[in-house]
Amino acid sequence: MVVVTAGHVDHGKSTLLRALTGTDPDRTEEERRRGLTIDLGFVWTSVPTTGDDPDGNGRDGDAPDRDDRHGDLRNKGHRRDGVGDGDHRRGDLGKKDHRRTAGQLGPRPDSVTADAVTADIGAEGIGHGDLKDGERRDERVAFVDVPGHERFLATMLAGAGPAPPVLFTVAADGGWMPQSQEHALALDALGVRDGILVMTRCDLADPGPARDRARAALSGTGLARLPSVAVSARTGDGLPELVHALAALRDRMPPPRPRAPVRLWADRAFTLPGHGLVVTGTLQEGTLTKGDVLDAGPGRARLTVRGLQELGRTVRASTGPARVAVNLRGDPPREGLRGTALCPPGTSLHSAVADVRLGGPLLGRATAEVTVHIGSAAVPARVRRFGRGTARLTLTRPLPLRVGDRAVLTAHRRVVGSAVVLDPVPPYVGPRRAGGARAVALAGHPGTPDPEHEIASRGFVRLDTLRGIGVDIAATAPVAGGWLVSPAERRRIAGEVSAATADGEPVDATALGARLGLPDGVPLGALLPPALVLRAGRVVRTDGAGPLSAAARDLVQSLEAGLAEGSFGAPTPAQLTALGVGGHDLALAVRSGRLVRLSGTVHVAARVPQAAARALAPLAARPFTVSEARRIWNVPRRIALPLIEYLDRAGVTRRGTDDLRTLCGAREDGTWTTSG
Repeated sequence: MVVVTAGHVDHGKSTLLRALTGTDPDRTEEERRRGLTIDLGFVWTSVPTTGDDPDGNGRDGDAPDRDDRHGDLRNKGHRRDGVGDGDHRRGDLGKKDHRRTAGQLGPRPDSVTADAVTADIGAEGIGHGDLKDGERRDERVAFVDVPGHERFLATMLAGAGPAPPVLFTVAADGGWMPQSQEHALALDALGVRDGILVMTRCDLADPGPARDRARAALSGTGLARLPSVAVSARTGDGLPELVHALAALRDRMPPPRPRAPVRLWADRAFTLPGHGLVVTGTLQEGTLTKGDVLDAGPGRARLTVRGLQELGRTVRASTGPARVAVNLRGDPPREGLRGTALCPPGTSLHSAVADVRLGGPLLGRATAEVTVHIGSAAVPARVRRFGRGTARLTLTRPLPLRVGDRAVLTAHRRVVGSAVVLDPVPPYVGPRRAGGARAVALAGHPGTPDPEHEIASRGFVRLDTLRGIGVDIAATAPVAGGWLVSPAERRRIAGEVSAATADGEPVDATALGARLGLPDGVPLGALLPPALVLRAGRVVRTDGAGPLSAAARDLVQSLEAGLAEGSFGAPTPAQLTALGVGGHDLALAVRSGRLVRLSGTVHVAARVPQAAARALAPLAARPFTVSEARRIWNVPRRIALPLIEYLDRAGVTRRGTDDLRTLCGAREDGTWTTSG
């Protein structure tokens, strides 16, 4: 479990973590000198399960001695000032010996030292077998310590962006303060709904009034129901209860999703001598494994995971939620990786435009330019309002956004609103009134990645597109070619195709697809009603066609055999009469897709038009006459004229004002082609 801190500056966040873990999250000299958290800090400890320690009294039944007046913890390894002596054995609030890594996943860029990250990062991992005897992986709790000062709001949001549960601190002697409110707004915008409200410095004042004020301020937000614990990091009072509350919080967390797509937001990036590039971040879900290849965005070189650490221990794989340090091989982008999302290739779509649902104070303002904080990224953006609480954000750089992502919007270092991503790959919307129609379309969006809604609202959508925006389509069967089609579109297509073929005459599939508005690549044949099939590039009816007579079958076979030898022959009316083939037989052959009617008296094998189009390829570079086409086809004028007119209607050739034809080129779907 990963927990983020929040609260006003100087309300004891770092001091509390130091008391819980025995490790100071403030690592730089400047932070220690000023007594102020400036950058993100990371520490961890182990918390027993609620079943192991129902009273929060420590591990293995070793209950601490308690002074009734002060509630002092007298356990070995924990002094009255709440700072451990470095010997954190089992029994001391679930802490372990963290001296090997100094309680951090990695050093800050301004204080890189060889021993700040364990020396074996990038070396051969040993899975989770390096846990200490009796320790379970799910007992460990990582903390992300964020700055409380208003000047470092962007840094706070980078740490809280992956939206873990929160340890929200309010000082008993300070009460609810401006940055308390700012952090509460930000966490609510990010969708944080669980955590613990910690009343700190309870040895200096009665925590009751401050707690009541905090409860009132949090009402109406997702943090309104946080359980509260009063503690004193100086005396140790309340720390066992806090450990117990952390164990209960861990039990409330949803189960991991090891097979979910990985998206690691890098909140720090630095170079470690002897190992190279290292990034740290909170892995929300999915499994990251040594050897995985990761994309850092469009136009950037891919990176390979050469080593992986989870809370200072080398592992082969890490499953979210977890704090990880990743040693990468490859060329990092010039602008660095901090604020970048690392994703396996092909699992995400990067977009600089997203349609969102707005929330918070921004709804009542005319702010057009904001900074979007999502994950660990902070990206400037322009806001175009559609109405009904929806808008379009245009970012200055693309991000791998997913449906349901939550973002904090700031302006002038103040939280001005929130955004829920509804469509990371939205359609073009024209100016002015077009925004109103888009608002109506977005108003019914559930705000979560719902496959049925996504398919219904888009009509046609590629399978890879839905996967790339975080929509799980495992239970949805795709149409051939990797496309999904909504039920409404299927009904519309079936109706229009049935109407177009009601007279029983075959219809050119390419022209029909264009009339239906099918995107390139959507196979028309997979969407036809049962009574219709696609044959030789045409949609033909199969119902009620009836069997061909023996004379008609002989004629069709003869024409198909001639076509196989390069002949585009068509029988004359006299020949048809001699063969005993009448108009009814010809109509059945046309309806079943065996013949094509070029004119009232000219019928050819079904594939003659396609073969004739290919035969004209030598004339593609210039206009040509019907006579030139006739010589290539080696047919009489009575066949050449209706054949070229058929190709004109099909869009294969175009007739000019001087009666010359030009070849329009190959069709993308292969129905007509002028090559090979």
